[in-house]
Amino acid sequence: MTIKREIEIDYPNCGTNNLMLVWDTINAQLSPEAKTAMLRGEIHVFRCRLCEQTFNVDKSLLYNDMENKFMVWYFPFTWVENGKIFDVINADGRAKGAEYFPEVDYSGRIHYVFDMNELVRHIKFCDVLAEKMRR
Repeated sequence: MTIKREIEIDYPNCGTNNLMLVWDTINAQLSPEAKTAMLRGEIHVFRCRLCEQTFNVDKSLLYNDMENKFMVWYFPFTWVENGKIFDVINADGRAKGAEYFPEVDYSGRIHYVFDMNELVRHIKFCDVLAEKMRR
């Protein structure tokens, strides 16, 4: 499932209130256009309609590739520092609530990253591995 929504935010440069589209989850097969935008570095990057400055919104993002059976979950590192990470994962590293989705068994295939560039690199890496396996 892909989940996206609009949020209101005051841009840090000029204080203008803007609506922004943010992504909570991206499913590679259901939203290939979102995958493409993410790989280009266009997800959670916004331009103010008034001052035209760009900035990044630092929020979590779960990427799911059902075909290649892997997930990558980006969290801002501040979540680790302030303990918010434990709202969504257990101390053993498993996602909370995973027991409610037994049909999605990627056992150990959820990879956590704390940098959006690393998210992109890990997805590209997994895509290369999947392509190699298909040959």
